Amino acid sequence: MKKFLILSFIVSMFVVAIFATSATPTTVSTNATNQVVALVNGEPIYAETLQIAANVPETLKAIEKANPKMYQVMVSSKAGAEFLKTYNETVLKDLIDSVLMEQLAEKDYGIKFTDAQALQKIKEQIDQMLKSYNITMDQFSQYLKSQGYGSVEKFERNSIFTMKFTLTVNALKKVVTSSATVSENEVKQYYKANLDMFKTPKQINVEHIMLNSEATANKVLNEIKSGSITFESAASKYSLDVQTKDKNGDLGWIPETAQMPSFETQLFKTKIGGIVGPVKTSYGWELFKVIGKKDASVKSFDEMSNQIKNELLSQKQQKIWNDWMKNIFDKFKKESTIKMFI
Repeated sequence: MKKFLILSFIVSMFVVAIFATSATPTTVSTNATNQVVALVNGEPIYAETLQIAANVPETLKAIEKANPKMYQVMVSSKAGAEFLKTYNETVLKDLIDSVLMEQLAEKDYGIKFTDAQALQKIKEQIDQMLKSYNITMDQFSQYLKSQGYGSVEKFERNSIFTMKFTLTVNALKKVVTSSATVSENEVKQYYKANLDMFKTPKQINVEHIMLNSEATANKVLNEIKSGSITFESAASKYSLDVQTKDKNGDLGWIPETAQMPSFETQLFKTKIGGIVGPVKTSYGWELFKVIGKKDASVKSFDEMSNQIKNELLSQKQQKIWNDWMKNIFDKFKKESTIKMFI
């Protein structure tokens, strides 16, 4: 279980649509990992960054295990090579967008995060993850190595690209969308216009006993009616539903709906303490007992106002951000000098 928790953390760190880089040299190196694969307004993106973002070797290993035939097509055919080339180009375009975003954030808003700041944030997240799931650093280290990620230090170093971009976008969104506000009147108007969203239908709390035949169900019902056993004890003793038999057969609260089966309609008409059945269902023969009722209600404005305000604010912020991306970022991108070398 711990391995799956660790893996989910790794995915959250690596599977980000766009990575970021802050390298400054502008000359092309002949070293494979330091080879420049793109220049964005003179700022390079290196092959190593692309390799981390594309994650091709690890993906191919997974494909080889899951589908050897597909793996052979991917690594030995012209079509497979063309696909991988197109995939790498697509990832590189995402990387270019990330660099552009960081450049624009610094140029127009003074937002810039250093490698040291990103690394500190990564270390904090790792520490938080270890504490939350009671995982030792040694376990984390062993798992990273077993999955081909290398040492913890390498994992942290490779995650800097992602973290810098994440920090930049979060800070940029905060600044760009800071003008978004929601008035009390807007919240009230939304509440009044969407009252149906805040309605809770009638509900009943029901216990049941699941049995394999009508005859058995009638026999158990007669025992309950005679007073020789309670409905709850009968559920524990006779019910075939292993999930509820040790909880007095309690099914919880059931809401009233327009398309209820006839026996549920009857249950809503039954008084608390009343029993309905035997009833033939897809699970067998069942007895039901109503143990609680709640009338239909509407959540008050006071109950919902904060939730509504947050939702409306989120919508406005998203619109502002989308407009900024279309009008400001896209313009900056068109005016930028971008060169790709793959």
